[in-house]
Amino acid sequence: MIRDQLLNEVQDAAIACLYDPRENSRWGLLRGLPALHYLGVDDFTYPTSWCQFGRGGRHHELDYDYHVVSNGLDIPDDNPDFGVVTNRHYEHETPYTIKYLINRYSTTDSILFVLTDDRRFQPQDSLRPLFQEPFVDMLGTYASVYETFESAYEDAGWRFPLSDTKNVFVQDNASLYTVVTGESLADTTELFEVLPDAPYLPLYDALSDIFARPSEYGSVPLDGDGGVPELVRWLRRRIEWDRDTAREVANNLNDAVVADGSTFDPAAARRSPAVREAKTAANDLEPANSAIDRRYVNWLTRYDL
Repeated sequence: MIRDQLLNEVQDAAIACLYDPRENSRWGLLRGLPALHYLGVDDFTYPTSWCQFGRGGRHHELDYDYHVVSNGLDIPDDNPDFGVVTNRHYEHETPYTIKYLINRYSTTDSILFVLTDDRRFQPQDSLRPLFQEPFVDMLGTYASVYETFESAYEDAGWRFPLSDTKNVFVQDNASLYTVVTGESLADTTELFEVLPDAPYLPLYDALSDIFARPSEYGSVPLDGDGGVPELVRWLRRRIEWDRDTAREVANNLNDAVVADGSTFDPAAARRSPAVREAKTAANDLEPANSAIDRRYVNWLTRYDL
């Protein structure tokens, strides 16, 4: 298993650190969250602004439990493996310190995964960088973790098709598109071009949540002055895009909803012929032989028809 391979040298550690040195860590740092989720982490925290649109709802790309833990009150009582994504700015310039998590997990049998922007990340009130604490071990850079995933996928007969991202979840969506259609995608913008017509992709669910309104049927376009810029930021937190690329993609997604209110509507997705094609394509996968295939089958067959 990928988890066993990565954690082979940190089995005795309470906290496993990895770092992703971004040119600007406001953007792209959440690209590493899906990898941690695939390692079995279902509980996460990171700055609320990275998932929340203004004062509205919070939107996540995967099915995990999000917690606000700056005051230590929203940590599950059973201390599950936990993931935190943060950077130096949020640790020292905002109330969102992770010191409560570190203090709690340093004495548990579970693992706290800490993904930051700097190897020498130092929590508030500590005397040394986190990696120098005796209860901490380093997993290394996120790039090296991604390479471990890449090798494991290749061993299972898969490859990451997109040339411009290290987000394993986004890569999975591109692979699923090929499974269903037989067509290959080369980069992330191509994936988002086909996304409105591919409701079987799990990334479609995240956009369905973003374009949904509790009091209205179907999908509703985002406001151009507020909602679309929030989507731009949401995308840039997770994908290695500059502002212009993210803005173009966000506008195209919004335009697709303007043109057809059934786009990103889960009720309409169930009636899509593409969803039936996806269920048929899932029959060619081998879930008994590969955790990757099992995940793909679950995604392709998630709709009740």
